[in-house]
Amino acid sequence: MKNILWIYNRPLNPEAGGTERITSLIMKGLSDPGHHCLGMLVIDSKTSEMSFQDNPVHDLSTFLKEKMVDVVINQDALSKKLLNVFLAKGGKEWHSQGGRLITCLHFDPKSPGLLHLFQSKRNKSTQDWITILKLSLFGSYYRKKEDQKAGALYKWLYEKSDYFVILSQTHMPYLEKVMQLPSYEKIKVINNPLTFPDISDESILAAKKNVLLVVARMDEYYKRISLVLKTWKRLVKSSLADTWTLKLVGDGPSLNQYKKYVQQYELQRVEFCGQQNPEPYYREAKIYLMTSSAEGWGLTLTESLQRGVVPVAMDSSPVFHEIIQDGVDGYLAPDKDIRTFENKILSLMADDALWHSLAQNALRNASRFSMRNTINKWEELL
Repeated sequence: MKNILWIYNRPLNPEAGGTERITSLIMKGLSDPGHHCLGMLVIDSKTSEMSFQDNPVHDLSTFLKEKMVDVVINQDALSKKLLNVFLAKGGKEWHSQGGRLITCLHFDPKSPGLLHLFQSKRNKSTQDWITILKLSLFGSYYRKKEDQKAGALYKWLYEKSDYFVILSQTHMPYLEKVMQLPSYEKIKVINNPLTFPDISDESILAAKKNVLLVVARMDEYYKRISLVLKTWKRLVKSSLADTWTLKLVGDGPSLNQYKKYVQQYELQRVEFCGQQNPEPYYREAKIYLMTSSAEGWGLTLTESLQRGVVPVAMDSSPVFHEIIQDGVDGYLAPDKDIRTFENKILSLMADDALWHSLAQNALRNASRFSMRNTINKWEELL
């Protein structure tokens, strides 16, 4: 059995985001068979200060020895910063003495890109528009530069770690393209588990309401909720949507932007529910919507399967094909194709028997991502 420590740039708060929620679940899952999960060593990405359970850690080497840490799991594979600090302040010595280091990539390795970043800004300056034009005209050049930067980062993390964990085999083609290594034997695939402790039985379907649901951080760069609202603007023109409500659960920097859009176009039956426990909303909703620019896994998609909410997602990440069986337990629409996205939703609104069939399949297929299956993969790795 192992003494396991996690490192991240924020304290462990399962309600704060997907990475924290999964970390909490994996800690519990590994504790059940007897591993000692110590918790989160928080490394401030700006000051490099470290803390554990709200207490400052000044001497990392002594801390690692006193806690008898066998394995450190780095939860930040989007930068070198945390691992660099950890290694420089005593982690390198610990590693040389037999400690094992695992780095986890919780996101799609291929970022949405600089063009999308500037396009998603709410109030664009003249310089922003010039940058958008430049990125549009020379897109292949800038995409190549972005890929080179990503490849250098992943290679560095791979080389410094004993294992590099990704969420899906579907991410490998991009990693192979940008990393260009002779071997990838240290890369291991461990998907995220279901986040709710159970899968609902089919009786939950009888209590469903005509609700379209979004559970996401209100952040245009990553989640593109504007596409949901533009779709809803089209949907309400159809009488099929007259009895339906759109509910959005979450908070974030783009929330006011979305509220202004709803007010500007006087969109009816749109509810912004804030950041809270989404589970009751999954229980009542019939259809789940995802328009993310990229996802490493898509926790909310598996959550929707667990509660019989039929997912309709824009096909922006290859991992969605691992979660959704198109036409069986949900739908995939071409990325950014609002018309097809709308038509998939309308087909479910129009045909309750179709919706019921897909919802039943969602409940049956959710078990593919059980906690036990995920923990077995972690046990094998450890």
